[in-house]
Amino acid sequence: PTGRSPVWDALHSEWRTILRIAMLNTINAIGFYMAFVYLVTYMQTIGGLSEAAALEINTFNMAILLCMIPLSGWLSDRVGRKPLLWAGVGGMLLLSWPLFWMLHHPSVLWSTAGQFGFSILIGLFGGVIPVTMVETTPPAVRCSAVSIGYNLCVGVLGGTTPMVATWLIERTHNDLSPAFYLMAAAAVSLVVVYQLPRVATEPTAELDAAG
Repeated sequence: PTGRSPVWDALHSEWRTILRIAMLNTINAIGFYMAFVYLVTYMQTIGGLSEAAALEINTFNMAILLCMIPLSGWLSDRVGRKPLLWAGVGGMLLLSWPLFWMLHHPSVLWSTAGQFGFSILIGLFGGVIPVTMVETTPPAVRCSAVSIGYNLCVGVLGGTTPMVATWLIERTHNDLSPAFYLMAAAAVSLVVVYQLPRVATEPTAELDAAG
């Protein structure tokens, strides 16, 4: 035992791991706060929906997300982590603009479909990122490294996402500009997904044996 704080040990010896965790969660933080916090306001101010309609759509799609996350985790134990991460994060990179275009319409149906798309994509990687962080972090500093990387990312990037989205629209005069913020976040996380080690790309040996 070093007698030092595990937080200090993690910062000193595993800062690259902490950075990787933060980068991996960039799309997780920005994506969730954009899709389920900011979009309630967006559907009213840009989409022209009533507050009640926006909240009902948001509630429905959060229920979809609630179902998607355990389904994604279950599926990743059978097909591997990376396929789900590629599908979810890659989908955010490719589909954020079309989904925002759907949300831009003053229609309950279009808005529901647009946020539904985000629910599916966020659910795909949201059910896999937690186990991926654990599997790719050294056991000795796992709790500290994951906690620092995840919470700093979600607190700073996720917490400021509604403000950034509002600023982008005001600055660019483009109602679809928040989509580009999501795409940038997805690009950052995809770098980490590409570099993930083997342990997070295949089902575990125990699950293979059980199957």
